[in-house]
Formats: sequence, C-alpha cells, structure tokens
Amino acid sequence: MTASMILRARSGAKDDARDLVQDRPARTSARGRPAERRAEKLSVTARSFAILEHVARSRAPIDVLDIMTALKLPKATAYRLVDWFVCQGYLRREAGRKRLIVGPKLTNLAFGVLGATMENAAAHVVLQRLVQTVGETCNIGTLINGEVVYLDRVEADHWPLRLQFASGSRVPLHCSAIGKLFLALAPALRRRRVLQSIELKAHTEHTIVSLDALDAELKAIRKEQVSYDREEFLIGVVCAAVPVIGRNGEILAALAIQGPQVRMSVDDARAHLPALRRAARDLAEIFQTKD
Repeated sequence: MTASMILRARSGAKDDARDLVQDRPARTSARGRPAERRAEKLSVTARSFAILEHVARSRAPIDVLDIMTALKLPKATAYRLVDWFVCQGYLRREAGRKRLIVGPKLTNLAFGVLGATMENAAAHVVLQRLVQTVGETCNIGTLINGEVVYLDRVEADHWPLRLQFASGSRVPLHCSAIGKLFLALAPALRRRRVLQSIELKAHTEHTIVSLDALDAELKAIRKEQVSYDREEFLIGVVCAAVPVIGRNGEILAALAIQGPQVRMSVDDARAHLPALRRAARDLAEIFQTKD
C-alpha cells in the first residue's frame, strides 16, 4: 500500500489524512510544520499497517469495533481505512456479514514475499535437510481465513505417487495436522469463533466430525505440543506437525512430516519428533532474524 493510494481512494478525507498521503514535501508557512506533517504521516501509515496486521493475526473474522478497541483508533479513522482496504481487496467481508477477513490482494502480497524468501532462503534449506534426515515429505504451513496454507514443501524422493500439493495449496482446518495444531494453540475465544464458522466435513471415515471429539483432540494436542493426522484428510496418508514458536510465545507457523501409512505409522512419525522440533527451532530463529 502506498500513501498516494489512500489519497486517491478518499479524496474527501480530512486534512490530517490528506497530509499523510502526500508524497511531495509539505509546504510550510510556519516553523516546524514539515516535521509535524512527517509525524502525522508516520502515525496514519502505522495505523494502516496495524489494521492489516491485526486482521491477519486474527484466527477468526473480526469487526471494526474489535479493531477500534484493540488499536485504540477513532471511529472515523477506523471505518475510513477499513473501507478503503475492502474497496481495494486487501481486506474483505464475510458473505452476508460485516466481519472482516484477509482479502485476496493481501494474501497475494504475503505469498509473494514468502515465496521470494522461501525459494532461496535458509528456511528452505532447513526443510530440505529435514527431509534428508527423516526420509519423508515435509512442509511448512500457516493458517489463513480458516484454511491451512502451505508456505513451502519438499517431497521425499521415494514417494510412489506424488500428492498434488505445493506452496499455496490449501487443506481443511479440522482434519489436517497443521490445522488442528493451530486450533489447539489459539486463544480459547478465537478457537470457539473458528469452530463456529467451519464445517466439520468428513473427508474419510477417520475424519473427526464431532465438536466434542475434536475438542478432546485439541486438548491432547495442547498438552503434547504435537498434532497428528491419522488418515483424516486422505486415506493412506499420515502426518505429524509441531509448532514454530516465536520468542513471545506466539505460533509463527507449523512444520509437518507426511508419509504413506504403509511406511510411516503414527508411532513412526512420533519417532521423528526430535528432528522435527530441532528444525522448528531453527525456523523460528530464521523467521525472527532482523537485518
């Protein structure tokens, strides 16, 4: 997003917003005026990014009141910026509702950045090294709009049949190892909101389709800090996932191992947990490294 875009979208904005979006140096009639306008520009730019970050971090749809409360924004400012983001496709509203979720433009922007980073970065090397160690396919995933999205994936050479997954592929939340891990580690209120908004569709005979059973599964995942897919999404495929945890305790992503059940049982996957957790710690350091 550029400041000039906001100006074009909201030509009738108030003077403070107009000062924010102008790229040219501010004309001054009083001493110190340019510095004041630069401060205003930073303030509104920071608010804009704060809104996008707040919606992106939310594991369930939120409304403008949530944004106003969390970010302590004036009502007019919050609605003006949110309306522009929705209009441009960076945010979107749920069908038939007013709550906000990440829009296609913001998703594409995120994947563009992640893709450029993953293709030639240390994170991809960590994934490759893990595959060589465990001998099975591994992937890194995150949660966007109630779906698991693969950020990166490295296939094991000896897979008899290739699964049609790649960076950007999406799998259901309730029947994937990564999805259940994100659900389990989400704050309780956020988790309830997500569970109320998703369909527990049966993909195989092993899929958990009962909220009570899923809740029990999530409690076990929180306790062990590991999640399993026991042929719940695809028959014959077993997965295990561990969290990539940030320094302040938030889950940055999830790291998963995936293999055919005839070769990798849940017990076999459990034996790979030390290697998975070492790789997850390496990824956490990489994701949080600042230039």
